[in-house]
Amino acid sequence: MKNRNLSVLLSAALIGTMLVSSSAVVFAEEDPVPVSELEVPTAEGDWMIGFSNYSIGNSWRQQMEAEFTEAAEAMKAAGVIGDYVMLNADNDQSKQISDINDLITMGCDAIIVTAITADGLNDVLEEAIDEGIKVVSFDNLSSSEKLTSKILVSDYDFGYMCGEWLGQQLPDGGKVIELNGTAGTSTDTNRMNGMNDGLAATSPEAEIVASVNAAWDYATAKTAVEELLNTYPEIDGVLSQGGAMTQAAIEAFLAAGRELVPMTGEASNGFLRSWAENQENGFSSIAFCCPTDQSIQALNVAVNALNGVEVAPAYLDSKEAVTDDNLAEVYKADLNDNFWPAGTQLSAEKAAELFANE
Repeated sequence: MKNRNLSVLLSAALIGTMLVSSSAVVFAEEDPVPVSELEVPTAEGDWMIGFSNYSIGNSWRQQMEAEFTEAAEAMKAAGVIGDYVMLNADNDQSKQISDINDLITMGCDAIIVTAITADGLNDVLEEAIDEGIKVVSFDNLSSSEKLTSKILVSDYDFGYMCGEWLGQQLPDGGKVIELNGTAGTSTDTNRMNGMNDGLAATSPEAEIVASVNAAWDYATAKTAVEELLNTYPEIDGVLSQGGAMTQAAIEAFLAAGRELVPMTGEASNGFLRSWAENQENGFSSIAFCCPTDQSIQALNVAVNALNGVEVAPAYLDSKEAVTDDNLAEVYKADLNDNFWPAGTQLSAEKAAELFANE
C-alpha cells in the first residue's frame, strides 16, 4: 500500500477552476474572486429576481433551493428586492428554455440559472442579456461568454483530489469501481475527468474495472454496487463522486459480507454518518464539499449587479474537504442523512425543519 501522506488532505480548499464539457474545455477562469470578497447587498430596491433550476431531483439540489428561498425571503422582508420567482425544469431542456422565456416575459430584472447543459440554454440566456437582464450562472454552468457573472466550484479538482487520494490507498494493480453522476452534465464530466486523471497520476497501474452512472442517487448506486459485487470478486477501491452513492456502496459491501475498501465521496450527512460508524474498524475516506450556498452567492451577485456595484466575471466558492481529522466536527448527528453540513448558510431553524431526524 502506498504512502497515505498526501498534501491534498491538508489543503484548506480546492482552488482550481478548469471547467470541462462532455467533449472539450468550455472555459477556464484564470483568476476568479473568492466569494469571501463578495459584498452582501443591503441597498433597498424593487428588483424582481428569477431563478431557473434544472432539477430538484436529489437532496443537494433541494437544500440548494431552500438556501436560495431563505435568503430571498430575507432580502424581500428587508426591502432589498421586490419579489422573486422560482421555476423547476424537471430535467427537461425544452422546459428550461420555456421557463427562462417565461421569466423574461414576467419582467425579471435578473435571472439566476443552473443549466441542464453547458450550451443548450445559451441562445435564450443571451436573449435575456440583450434585453438588459442580468444573468448569473452557477452549479451546472452555461458556457455563454455574455453572462453577467458565474459562481464557480472546481468539479475537476474535486474529482482529481478523490482520484489522487484513492491512488495512494491502493495496492499495486488495484481494481477500482467508479460511481459517476448524471451523464451529459458538466458536473459529472468534470468530476469524472478529474477522478480518472488523479488516479492515473498516483496509481497508473490501477484498473477501473467498471464505471457506472448512478445519478448521485442512493438507490441507483446501491443496485449498481450490488451487481458489481456479484460480478467482481476483487474490488480494492471505490472512486465515487457523490455522497449518497458512497453511502450506498458502504452498505452494499457490508450487506454482501465484503470487507470495506477505501472509498471517496462528497460531504453529505448520510455518507459522513456511515463513515463515522465504520471509522473505528479502519474505514477511511476523503470527501470534497460542493457548497449548497452557491445559490445564495449567485443571488448576491445578481442584486449587486442590479444595484450598479461592479461584479467580477467569476467567483470561486471553495470549502475545506472532509478527512478523518475533521469528520467529527462536520458531521451533524442531530440531522438526517439528506442534510449537507459543509458549505451551507441555511439557518439552524430551517435545517432542523427540513432535515431533523425522525
